[in-house]
Amino acid sequence: MKKIWPWLLLLLLLIVLCVWTKKDSIHISSNIPTQSVAPVIADKEKTYIHYLITQQDNSYSLDGAFTNTQQQDALVNTFKAKERTLKINHTSTNATLVGNEALALTDKIIPHFIQNYTRGKISYNNQKLEISGDVNSYEAQHEMQRLLSSSTVPSQDNTHVVLATKPIDFHINKNGENFTVNGTLKDATQVNALKSKLPASAKVTLKQENRRVDDGAIAATQSILPSFTQNYSNGDITYADKMLTVAGTVSSQEALNEMQRLTSSLGIPVTNNTVLDPEVLKAQREAEAKKAQEEAEAKKAQEAKKVQEEAEANARETSEKEAQATTQEAATAEKMALETKAQEEESKKAKVKESINQLLSVEDIEFEVSKSSLTQKGKTTVDKLANILKQYPNMRVELAGYTDSDGSETFNQKLSQARVDTTKNRLISRGVVANRLVAKGYGEANPLVPNTSDENKAKNRRVEINILGE
Repeated sequence: MKKIWPWLLLLLLLIVLCVWTKKDSIHISSNIPTQSVAPVIADKEKTYIHYLITQQDNSYSLDGAFTNTQQQDALVNTFKAKERTLKINHTSTNATLVGNEALALTDKIIPHFIQNYTRGKISYNNQKLEISGDVNSYEAQHEMQRLLSSSTVPSQDNTHVVLATKPIDFHINKNGENFTVNGTLKDATQVNALKSKLPASAKVTLKQENRRVDDGAIAATQSILPSFTQNYSNGDITYADKMLTVAGTVSSQEALNEMQRLTSSLGIPVTNNTVLDPEVLKAQREAEAKKAQEEAEAKKAQEAKKVQEEAEANARETSEKEAQATTQEAATAEKMALETKAQEEESKKAKVKESINQLLSVEDIEFEVSKSSLTQKGKTTVDKLANILKQYPNMRVELAGYTDSDGSETFNQKLSQARVDTTKNRLISRGVVANRLVAKGYGEANPLVPNTSDENKAKNRRVEINILGE
């Protein structure tokens, strides 16, 4: 029991010490000021500028939000210094925005961006500057990375390197039955494609480079190789500097024409230097000379025939001119007769017209009011008109009837037609042949004077006699 007491006292002392320590801890904690985290919260509440520069061909555009217009003007001036135009597209300003460090870095990389990038973009958003676009070398990519790393602004480089390429090249030589091939293609697929149209005995030495490109030369060569193999005694097919050249000797014009036909439809630049075998060419030239001689003799005979035909033509022309002169004289006489007849007819028409005008100037063709029946006076006038017309039995006339504007247009049209029909029938009954008379009613059309008074209306109600001729 005496051994336990020291341990109990020690335990009690430890408990008292723990309670006192806990009390002090709580007291100290309760006096810690809460605003100590305020600076961190303030940083999070800051709003940063953001912008996007987009490249399209050789033009550049700017979108985004800035603290002030001076910031975007500074970017515009940087482009202007490099003889480029930065078009302001959609931008805004807010004095509370921050982010000058990003603008300073952007200003620094713009010259390199203009010089080396295609389809490029410079984007600053969420406090990160990102670069994207295509460059044609790793050196250009590394330079952009160096520029970005020179600043503490968070950045990301998404530059894509598009390495420059070279066209393939090859040379195929045929000497008798022997083929040799050398050059540089892209890969085994291209090598096998070219070899597939060559004889198995061909000696092929082709290198492979990954950056080589085929612009259609292999397919074009495949299409002409069968004709080249079959028809050429010796020759070359070369593809260099994007030009396919065919050269060599063939033994027939048909083979020459076939290669010309094939090369004209390949769709790539081609030079065809194929020629005929000298012996074949000699025979061809002899045949052409013989043909030229035959053509010369035929031309000579044709010229002699032409001289004879011209003499015969001259004789015919003389005879025709004489006949034409006779015909012309007859035509002149006939023309004069016709003119005389026409003059007589005009004179006759004038006499008829004068007689009719004299009659109608003192006597009207009168009708019952609003009717087509002639008054007694009107009948007498028509009978006198018949006597005049019978003096010229071949003269044709038109009886043209008109009304005033009283009544409807339809009524006036029918009335004018009925009146000239009555006049025509009266003339026929008095011995005037019917086919000499044309009766036409015109209604209230073509008034002589305005229908503004009874006197004027009376003048417009009329039957005119128009001479048509014989």
